[in-house]
Amino acid sequence: MSNERKHAGGEGSVLILTLWVLIFLAALALAVGGHVSSSIQAARKIKSRVGCYYLARGGAERAIFESKSNTNAWDSMDQSWSRGEDQFKDVAMGNGSYSVYYTYASSFAGITTNYGMYDEERKININKAPEVLLKSVMKNIGELDSMSAADLAAAIVDWRDTDDTMLTGGAENSYYAALSAPYPCHNGDFQSLHELLLVKGMTMDLFLKLKPYLTIYGTGKVNINTADGVVLLCVGESGGGGDLSACSSLADKVVRFRTSGNVFTEASVVGQLGKFTKLSTEERTVLLRMIGKLAIRSSCFGGIASGKIANDSEDDRRIEFVFDRQSGVKLYWHEF
Repeated sequence: MSNERKHAGGEGSVLILTLWVLIFLAALALAVGGHVSSSIQAARKIKSRVGCYYLARGGAERAIFESKSNTNAWDSMDQSWSRGEDQFKDVAMGNGSYSVYYTYASSFAGITTNYGMYDEERKININKAPEVLLKSVMKNIGELDSMSAADLAAAIVDWRDTDDTMLTGGAENSYYAALSAPYPCHNGDFQSLHELLLVKGMTMDLFLKLKPYLTIYGTGKVNINTADGVVLLCVGESGGGGDLSACSSLADKVVRFRTSGNVFTEASVVGQLGKFTKLSTEERTVLLRMIGKLAIRSSCFGGIASGKIANDSEDDRRIEFVFDRQSGVKLYWHEF
């Protein structure tokens, strides 16, 4: 009897031990399975991200090639590099697609999104614009009063010039060194538009208002085929020597010329515009004085390329870029 009890007790112990082992193994399997599952998901995520990146990069390179293939002597917004949904919207490639797009600021239509690229010469280059043009920008786009516009324009010139001589209303090292959180005046070209936020008199609200119309790239000339009307107005007021009403009406006529399907194909833009619409003496004078500050062809182009894997709406990769067609150099390349 005693041996039977011992035997039964031994079997019970083995059974309990076996159950504990099975429980342990089950828990281990669940843990390993969860780890493997999460690892597989992470691997799939990485694979998707890599795929999206190369799709975006392919889109950017395709857009750059498109700008280089334009053999016209002019660049306009109706060309394939600027408006091309067929070429740049959800273009199938491999197991996904890419798009190339940009947001465009217009004083008439507001902010719009277009497929293709934009040219930097439609904007005003803050590294090359003279003080009088910067003042016009601050007044007509930034909506500052004349004195505040003049002071900010002077401060921008002081920031980028290489000397420490302060312009009237401007700011040099002595001003920035006296701030509660001091920093030096750059005394060199702006490296990004956001650097404007360091300049005396600049606020975030004003910066956001100005940003769509400014650039640090390009030749410094404004492309009359692509620039917004308010940009042309600023160039006219600052360099054309005309009153604001003549500059405004001239800018409107240029925009109407373009929206009617016309393109300035020659540097002698006065004759082309004159055939389209009657120009007043004041408008003609302003346009003639603007000629040296205008171009019909651009050098720098930019956009945002995005890549997506098919059936994966949660993941994408984007590349923002600026390309100099003349030198063949990528001036800006930001992956996110």
